[in-house]
Amino acid sequence: MKTYLLLDGLTILFPLLLSFDKKVAFYKSWKYLIFGFLLVGIPFIIWDVIFTKMEVWGFNPDYLTGINLYNLPIEEILFFVAVPFACTFIYACVKEYLPKLRLTGFNRVFYALLVIYAIAVMIFGFGGYYSTIAGLLAILTIIMLRKLKVKLRFLPISFLIALVPFFIVNGILTGSGLDDPIVWYDNAENTGIRFFTIPMDDVVYAWTLLAGNIAAYQYFMDKASKKKPKWKKRKKVK
Repeated sequence: MKTYLLLDGLTILFPLLLSFDKKVAFYKSWKYLIFGFLLVGIPFIIWDVIFTKMEVWGFNPDYLTGINLYNLPIEEILFFVAVPFACTFIYACVKEYLPKLRLTGFNRVFYALLVIYAIAVMIFGFGGYYSTIAGLLAILTIIMLRKLKVKLRFLPISFLIALVPFFIVNGILTGSGLDDPIVWYDNAENTGIRFFTIPMDDVVYAWTLLAGNIAAYQYFMDKASKKKPKWKKRKKVK
């Protein structure tokens, strides 16, 4: 059964269909997603290729199509398109439907707790490749976002909302409801602590992936809006 491909399809299906909602009109900004897919997705795929070769994690062929690219299942590559697409859609909806939400204090607490969480991942997974790199990248992402001149007020709350579908998809990938996991991990390279079947490390991994894509999306969308000419309204001649 090609379960992983089905998961990719379901992940992107509903956000794709709802992109034509008149209020959000997410389809109009699809082109800005490409920058995130390239700037963030490609480094993640390279990371994935290396860790798969090192057997830090791997994939169960029973749930795959058998089509591979650079030693990665095609489903895994599609994951880096489907999940960021869906989560950026959530971000766009939060911005549109909750524009007056006050988040300054909330965001400060979020970033502080996320840094603590990332440090905990590195401590509990001391010496593990996955724990160390995922934890460090999460903290570096926070630092970069603080220096990036992009308004990302809705990023933390959007990420927390996106964790719900992410955990559902990731839970299935790591074995929830299945005889065997689709994606397996070498626990010597991570914390060994799991939320049900999901490694603790996956939260900071998800943060770096999703925050990076959303930041790129917002940055290039802002850049494009600044280039648009501001036409002055002509006075009606009586």
